[in-house]
Amino acid sequence: MQRIFSIYYFIFFVAMASSQPFLSLYLSGKGLGSPEIGLLLAVGAGAGIFAQPMLGYINDRTRDPRRILLTSAILSPIMFAGYSLSRQFWPLFVVSILVAVVQSSAPIMDAMAVQEGARSGFSYGQIRLWGALSFALTTIVAGYVYHDVGIQVSFSVYGALSLILIVVVLYLPRDSVFERPKENIFHGVWNVMRNPPLIMFIVICFILSTAISINSSFLPLYYEGLHYPMSWVGANFTVAALVEVPLFYISGKLISRVGPMRVVILASLLFTVKYVIMAFAPGAVIVILAQILDGVGYALYWSTGVQLVSELAPEGRTATAQTLYGAIASSLSSVVGSSVGGLILNRVGPVGLYVFTTGLGALAIVGFLAFARFRFLVPRKSVENCSGEAV
Repeated sequence: MQRIFSIYYFIFFVAMASSQPFLSLYLSGKGLGSPEIGLLLAVGAGAGIFAQPMLGYINDRTRDPRRILLTSAILSPIMFAGYSLSRQFWPLFVVSILVAVVQSSAPIMDAMAVQEGARSGFSYGQIRLWGALSFALTTIVAGYVYHDVGIQVSFSVYGALSLILIVVVLYLPRDSVFERPKENIFHGVWNVMRNPPLIMFIVICFILSTAISINSSFLPLYYEGLHYPMSWVGANFTVAALVEVPLFYISGKLISRVGPMRVVILASLLFTVKYVIMAFAPGAVIVILAQILDGVGYALYWSTGVQLVSELAPEGRTATAQTLYGAIASSLSSVVGSSVGGLILNRVGPVGLYVFTTGLGALAIVGFLAFARFRFLVPRKSVENCSGEAV
């Protein structure tokens, strides 16, 4: 079972790497300014805020995550192709919403992987590393290919990969390890939100994820604004993703040895140092090398976050908690990061943008330190990784 989960993550992130990192450049080529691009990216993420908890609740009720994953794999390339149909802002606005809704199933897969790993004896990091590897291999190739033949070919690539993903989903386990909730969606989400440690952790993650979102959305425009070689854009994502691969693999053991809060604080520090380097505009080569910090930070941050959310979730509400985490720490942070980041980039330029992200990173460090310091916020039971080891 570990193999099929690994294949899913590998194909899924090939599809993401072939499309998402280059979307801002594609929209810029359509004549849109950075504020408009930021709003398009933000509205898509905003739609995910509502779609992700809804899908999490549906999953908890039906106890068959394959249905949601299959629907997403079928509809995503259709909706994503809508970006190629218009140069006008408002049609693209609608497309951004539709794409976000159909792509909101990722937290479902994460919750399924964590739960299945606990049952089958593998860790989340051991399968998630294949996504990091495929993302790394794809972005460097895509950067050069799109530079030569145009970014518009990404729509065909994404569609072909989605067809492969449909086949892979059919081999995922039919039965679910999620317990079926008895309350309706509003009570379900409310019960999750009544957990102070969980909400506190998600809010701090939101701050850090906003900085991460700004970086991922506007890194290509950072290159464009500083007149760095545009063919090197993909290499940035590749370096970060390659570093993620071994870090995802060892993340479970590292968390077990030093504790989850120390790991997430370390991740926040690495992100912040990277943003400081970017703020000095040191040149394209140094910027690419700085992505090593990004790769280490992301692998540690995401592995710890997914596992802590699963542990902090009320019994029987694992998928709902993961999708709430995704809605706030991922989608809402993307809304804020994309909209605010576009305005800041337009007003103060690429260097000022990374001064802002540095401040967000520092604020997240303080938040996680406070979370770790005030022990009453943290559940007394030990966090366990997916193989059952105390973390």
